[in-house]
Amino acid sequence: MSPNRTIGILGGGQLAKMLATAAAELGFNTNIYCPDRDCPAAQVSNETVVDSYNNYDELADFAKNVDVLTYEFENIETKALEELEKIVEIRPSIKALKICQDRYTEKSYLNALDIKTTQFYKIDEVQAIEELLIKVKKPILIKTRKLGYDGKGQVLVKTQNDIKENFRENQLLPSIAEEVIRFDKELSVIIVRNKEGTIKTFEPGENMHQHGILLTTTLPSSIGKELLNDASIIAKKIVDDLDYVGVMGVEFFLKERQLFVNEIAPRVHNSGHWTVDGSYSSQFQQHIRAIMDLPLLSTERHSDIIMYNLIGKVTSNLVNNELAKVYIYGKKETRPGRKMGHINFIKKKGS
Repeated sequence: MSPNRTIGILGGGQLAKMLATAAAELGFNTNIYCPDRDCPAAQVSNETVVDSYNNYDELADFAKNVDVLTYEFENIETKALEELEKIVEIRPSIKALKICQDRYTEKSYLNALDIKTTQFYKIDEVQAIEELLIKVKKPILIKTRKLGYDGKGQVLVKTQNDIKENFRENQLLPSIAEEVIRFDKELSVIIVRNKEGTIKTFEPGENMHQHGILLTTTLPSSIGKELLNDASIIAKKIVDDLDYVGVMGVEFFLKERQLFVNEIAPRVHNSGHWTVDGSYSSQFQQHIRAIMDLPLLSTERHSDIIMYNLIGKVTSNLVNNELAKVYIYGKKETRPGRKMGHINFIKKKGS
């Protein structure tokens, strides 16, 4: 191990904060780049650079002072990263980021790997939405191709009136339309791969969303072992094809024993927060170890656990339970739909 090396993280939210904490435990320094001076990661990092992601000169200076560069969210201009890649190694790769930050590109990529997704269509004008609704004769979900997360940039269209209300008076951003399926369950795989190709997967968790935002992740799930294994195999196929280094989150819909990939995230993932208290290693430790060329740890789960997101608030009836581990992100402003923290509710495995 080489202590005192520095990891640069683009983004300063809760994921960056937990990555910085994991890095410190291994003796690494972390420098944060974020436009928000009061970002959560600033509380635990060695240095925080406060500037715009569009300031290429400042980004280049930041990159010169770190040994490895990683990121906590997808919506970073890849043109800037291509310049930074000339200065410092970026993990995960820009290739993975380019695929994941555009929904149309992402789903096309998955289909090219023979991985199922919901049926989707490229949408560039309002008329295409009107024609598609007539053609498929079922609800469709319109999503912006870029910049959407936690249900943002999404509109459910059931009737022509929905189109008029949501799109007629507004400029339509490049989008996709997805046929809405009534899935039985949601699940996700947290997977890590290092540069040698060693892969570790955490046990898939069962997810519940509310208004497009993850509400809970439960382990063990109520999904059969065969399907959980199939989900892990699909995730492995993706990270191997990308020659990926780091942690990835892969979200699935399950319908009638068929798995559909909803999206892939080239970073640590909200549905993997349970790993901090329910597994022999956390997704944050594994990401740091992968990008810094350290051996990966066991991902075995040792406890039954439910992760609860604290959405738009920093309290819950669970906070005083002796089996509840509470994590508050330290965001200065509370607002509806914002992730303010999470709780890992733990019990001994099988009890």
